[in-house]
Amino acid sequence: MTSEFQYPFAAPIVSIADPLDGLLQTADLAQPIPVDIVVWDAVRPGYYMQLMLNGQLVGSIYTFSDKNKPGDIVTLQLDENLLDIDEKYDLAFQSTNPISLLTNTSPVFYITVDRQKPGAALLAMMIFPTVTPGDNLTGQIAGYAGMQQGDRIQTVCNGMKGPIHTVVAEELLHTPIKIVFEREFLQSLGSSTVLIEYFITDRAGNVSIMSLPVSLTIET
Repeated sequence: MTSEFQYPFAAPIVSIADPLDGLLQTADLAQPIPVDIVVWDAVRPGYYMQLMLNGQLVGSIYTFSDKNKPGDIVTLQLDENLLDIDEKYDLAFQSTNPISLLTNTSPVFYITVDRQKPGAALLAMMIFPTVTPGDNLTGQIAGYAGMQQGDRIQTVCNGMKGPIHTVVAEELLHTPIKIVFEREFLQSLGSSTVLIEYFITDRAGNVSIMSLPVSLTIET
């Protein structure tokens, strides 16, 4: 049986998820995901609850006792193996009155899983349209597979970390990504030839392969 009356439940809380869109870090998917439930006023000893994922009951049942007071936090564990598909999941919980067997369902918290590495199997070399002696150099990246706002592009110059760039929304609209290499930094590498590569880390912490390299001659 399902009650038509909805208690003032708060949605479950996944504190390790990004508050923007519920994105989980890929590294966090190697163990159960902690889910916090705020105890509500109508809870009585003997009531029990269970997590719901995409509308299906999952995990163990938690039974309330007289030790559970309104406003307390109860932490349940969501089995990471239930998140094996890269998608957005609806996470809620269901509470049951053990006497009437009436059930109520909480609001939904959305969590997102993304294990795909940016760039897939190939990252093109950075392009330098012009190389002017004495000026800073501007490299361009036309785009790559799976490019998303918030991706961090880390350049590598002769094996040393160079400028870093965070992808913004405008760059998703076929606008080349531009990264400036200051002439002073390039000259500090101590070589007239600079090998420039880059790799990408997305918001979920997935790291791409290294890009194809480009070799530039720098005047000292």
